[in-house]
Amino acid sequence: MKIDAKRSVALLSVVLLVALGLRLFHLPQRVLWFDEANSLLIARATPTRIIDAVLDDTHSPFYYLVLHYWQQLTGGETGARLLSVLAGVAAVAVVYSLGEALAGRVAGLVAGLLLSVCPLHVWYSQEVRMYALQTLLVCLSFLFMVLALRRPRAVFWVGYSVFTALSLYAQYVSMFVIIGQNVFVAIYYWRDRTKLLSWFLAQGTVVLLFAPWLPGFVSQMGMTMASGWSEPLQLRRVLGFLSLFSGANLGDQGTRTLSILVTAAAFVATIVALLRNRESRQILVLLLLWFIVPIILLALQSLNQNRFLPRVLVCTAPALALLLGCAAAQSGKANARALVVFAVVALLSANLYALRNYYFSENAWVKSDLREAAGQLAREFQAGDIVVHTSEFSYRPFEFYLGNGVEQGVATSPVYLPHLFRVTGDGRLPSSMDGFHRIWLVLYPDHFHPDRAEKTREWMDQHHHFVQPLHDSSTVFVGLYERKDVQLVPTEK
Repeated sequence: MKIDAKRSVALLSVVLLVALGLRLFHLPQRVLWFDEANSLLIARATPTRIIDAVLDDTHSPFYYLVLHYWQQLTGGETGARLLSVLAGVAAVAVVYSLGEALAGRVAGLVAGLLLSVCPLHVWYSQEVRMYALQTLLVCLSFLFMVLALRRPRAVFWVGYSVFTALSLYAQYVSMFVIIGQNVFVAIYYWRDRTKLLSWFLAQGTVVLLFAPWLPGFVSQMGMTMASGWSEPLQLRRVLGFLSLFSGANLGDQGTRTLSILVTAAAFVATIVALLRNRESRQILVLLLLWFIVPIILLALQSLNQNRFLPRVLVCTAPALALLLGCAAAQSGKANARALVVFAVVALLSANLYALRNYYFSENAWVKSDLREAAGQLAREFQAGDIVVHTSEFSYRPFEFYLGNGVEQGVATSPVYLPHLFRVTGDGRLPSSMDGFHRIWLVLYPDHFHPDRAEKTREWMDQHHHFVQPLHDSSTVFVGLYERKDVQLVPTEK
């Protein structure tokens, strides 16, 4: 199937409008959760303090610095989300260009459409985190890699080096993507000394560009290896990740068997179709390495300490979209083309269903009433009041929503992080409790301490006078107490 340039531009415009519309839809309904609040709290600091703060984080300062300057243009929670929205839409455009370079305009259009409706990519294109930006940079890395290997020009090699290094700064899992790229070059270009030399120079440039942050990276890795906050990796987690490409979203609580089967069937259909065309096998290997290597390496790393989280693998979503797009464009025989078309339609249908659930189903994670509760509390807060949280998961969003003028803290102090807390606040209650007459208690689920909220409220009811609830829902409780006891909150045993 051939599409001329004029029609291709028109269809691409439609795909980009779809991508933009899906990422703007219900954007204000998303409410900050812990990590997003941390992003905004870090980004409001000066660049120097941002660089220092992330020594206690698991990411480089790159995204926070970008968000810092972006917030000067937009401001507010929705403005911060727009950075990810635009990065997500730009990734769709780059995927089109990459698909066109690999297998023609049809491949680019199909791949762009599939990425535009991918639930995993839509989710993180609305989040105040670095994953949409990293995915865009990974796509640009692959685009310039393909251009440089096919038409060796200095500008393409420079573009590859810069975007690859920036993808590493955005998210360290990009390292696994780079390993996949090196495997591809080793397979297909080990005899081409000119291109191999250019490749090694490009890799060296990536290392040099990332070198200024190497001491910070090493420090962060030492801290990460000493922490363990997640349950051991299980196969269902890996399979659950695959379901996010077809029919499931992160909020789904039910079985995802059908979604896993749809992803697997689409994956197999593309491999079969591209293998039958000898000219497509190199494309198949490139995209398979992009998709599979990060998943396998992260799973292997997680056998020691589980870090297998869907958010760090969003950058693999374009690879699956491109596999299907290239298969749709390259399938020569009618039966192979029919198989791929069926896979594309099945994936599109499943993902539209998943997006419907994402937008309209209850989801306490991204559609909590934290913002509403914080707004109510801000209107009732008086001098001599203090806000006490049972969990950091409510404290951080409240810290952003309420600002610096409200005294608040966590009943049980978080593990102290000296660099980060100098910027975000340490969550500790004041050392002196004198002058506080009313206590606003905020109860919020904490999967690390599931019984803390109930025990804290029981203690508060026994030692202080409960006045009234201000906000009471299935996720957030805010209640007012008059202080009676010398001790403000219970001491955790």
